[in-house]
Amino acid sequence: MFFQRNAHLGREHGKCRFNDDCEININTRHVCLHCRLKKCFGSGMQMSHYRSSRGNQTKTSGKRKMASTISHERQLAIQLPTINLLRSDNSSLNSAQWILISNLIHSYDESRLLAAARRLMSENNISKTAQISDPILTRDFLKQTYETTGKYLRANHDFLLLSPDDRSVLLRHAAENVQCLSTIFVWNQSKLYAHRSFMKTCNYLYGEQLVNMVRHAMKFIDPDLVLIKIAASLFAFSNSLLILRPNYTMNSSSISTIFRIQSTYAEVTWKYLVYRYGYYQAVLRFNNLIQCLMAVTNTISESQDTQAHINDIELVVEQTEISLFLDDIEHLDTNYS
Repeated sequence: MFFQRNAHLGREHGKCRFNDDCEININTRHVCLHCRLKKCFGSGMQMSHYRSSRGNQTKTSGKRKMASTISHERQLAIQLPTINLLRSDNSSLNSAQWILISNLIHSYDESRLLAAARRLMSENNISKTAQISDPILTRDFLKQTYETTGKYLRANHDFLLLSPDDRSVLLRHAAENVQCLSTIFVWNQSKLYAHRSFMKTCNYLYGEQLVNMVRHAMKFIDPDLVLIKIAASLFAFSNSLLILRPNYTMNSSSISTIFRIQSTYAEVTWKYLVYRYGYYQAVLRFNNLIQCLMAVTNTISESQDTQAHINDIELVVEQTEISLFLDDIEHLDTNYS
């Protein structure tokens, strides 16, 4: 019946939010219309093989109106993937958790970062050049990784709820984690590691040891962009802060707040994985995510001796603190008025 209702749209109809690689089974078939329809065609289903209806072919005006309403709702669901997920949701995620996932997805905008990576890949013939080229495009890409991180920090609602003092202390750590994870993901996604000129420039700017650690961390990166965006928020509030800054202290109320945020993000991460991949794959991917966090933490530790990275992170922290400070003043003025 699904095929009969949707086959006329064509196998390329719609857009998959998960890299055209959805697992379609009895539990997940409602998540992605595009991949479900593609699987139907891939299994050999054809429009010419429809079975004629055995009932009365004459439809009443009321039934035609109902069919028109259903068609309109289906088209709306296609245009708004989040609504499609909610209407067909048979997961343990509640409405608030779906909203949180949606907010986290939209807080980190990777579009400019991926565009900069594509410009890099098209700029150079990686099979012929091994020289360090003009590093302008490379620096533009690297600059985008830090700027995108700053925009994320200013958009994360839970981060904004922290007290100004604790937010200031946590800010650098959050920036380090988000920037490192997103860089590793984009390197892997765009195959920048195969761009020899780019890699030579990075070795020059950051040192070969740090670049090798980034490449090592790629072994644990998940290709699911939604999962990576959720994980970036989870990493931003992780306790690995104490590894890099063992003398850091925080009052009990702030610790309680951060634990609550961590627990909330960890829960939606797990529930999303179960909903998306089933229990077995969820366990494997969550375990892989933990290893990714460890690899990111080790990479960040190595980067503390790299001046180019330190300068860029400090700039992100400074700009973010100024922006948040101005927001706090505006909020106070609004309350007083």
